[in-house]
Amino acid sequence: MNLALRRHPADSMAVDAMTGCRPRWTAIATARDVLGVAGRFLLHAGPPVPDRSRLALPLRNSLLMAILFEGWATDRQGAEDLLMSEAVRLYPAQDHGCAIPLADVLSPSMQVLVIEDGDCPSRRSFSTLNGGDGPVMRIGQYGENVLQRLRWINQHLAPRLQTVIARQPMDVLPVADAALAAGDDCHGRTQQGSQLVAKALLEQASPGDFDDDIRRFLEQSAAFFLNLWMAAVKCCLLAAEDVPGSSVVTAAGGNGEQFGIQVSAMPGRWFAVAAQAPRVPGADEQTRQRALGAIGDSAIVDAFGSGAMARDLAPLTAERLDRVCAEHGQTFPAQLLQHRHPQLLASQAFRTGLDARQACRLGAGPVISLGVLDRQGLLGRLDGGFFFSPLQPLQAALDALEAADAPA
Repeated sequence: MNLALRRHPADSMAVDAMTGCRPRWTAIATARDVLGVAGRFLLHAGPPVPDRSRLALPLRNSLLMAILFEGWATDRQGAEDLLMSEAVRLYPAQDHGCAIPLADVLSPSMQVLVIEDGDCPSRRSFSTLNGGDGPVMRIGQYGENVLQRLRWINQHLAPRLQTVIARQPMDVLPVADAALAAGDDCHGRTQQGSQLVAKALLEQASPGDFDDDIRRFLEQSAAFFLNLWMAAVKCCLLAAEDVPGSSVVTAAGGNGEQFGIQVSAMPGRWFAVAAQAPRVPGADEQTRQRALGAIGDSAIVDAFGSGAMARDLAPLTAERLDRVCAEHGQTFPAQLLQHRHPQLLASQAFRTGLDARQACRLGAGPVISLGVLDRQGLLGRLDGGFFFSPLQPLQAALDALEAADAPA
């Protein structure tokens, strides 16, 4: 039986809406001005955090750094007290149209990439700016150097990028298409995409827009495109939301303790399970012992069809993924995504449209390329790995859909 041919009409409708979206990078803005959230808030990846006393340590570190960045506290103890007092509200980023990587956290005065659907400008999505390598918040370490990098990104880099992008917004799908055709997977490997974005920004810049530090940053930041791609994918997934009866996955991510998804027909409702750690090919003992459970909203780019799910387009990703599959007795779910994307033409093998119905028929969720963080919050990023997302959240979402459709 060809399982790929059995597509529910509601799922086809949601995928058509998703692939019709035309995400454009139009601005950089202050989070509080565009998110519609008031007061003291912090956005994190994945589903809601059920218990602040059991936060994954890398996420806890980043929450503390965000509190200090905002000036809500002046030292670590003050930040700890404020976090535990619940005077600061915690929200899943994707519930507010955002997608943020790993243990990153978004606070009110931070700057965000703004993505708009070119055919529906009121549809907007957001992400933090990728801070490159080094002491960046997304890897979940605590320290003054992390705070300094946050200030440089938000107070120095962001305003200058806004000056340039305001003059010439950027269509994101053509960048991803070219990057995929050149061997990127647009998640674990984003070098080509980042180079294309850097080239465009540097060519558009007027004399004086960028200083030497910013030029060097753009030229050397191989992961800069990832956050931009995450926000673009989120915009596409927002277009697919709220289709009655559709099981198309419109949100996916982990917070280090839980991994969850949402589906089109039930926007805002998370289906979550305990988050297992990503698998690293040839992992050493320290990596195996200290690997944190899946964390980050970047899971959406694999659910969309890039990352690990684009293995046929990315030889280096395929090599590492095949090794992990062999080491752990896993099988790559090649039939999971079946829709071609009409705007991704150079990358002919690209497929999209993850839905819970197809996943449950096949008995497999997507494979997700994820950074592996130190669960103790000390060593930062340990390696890059692959998270074999469990079937349970997809089955739970499908069960909820069927229950909602059942006659009273």
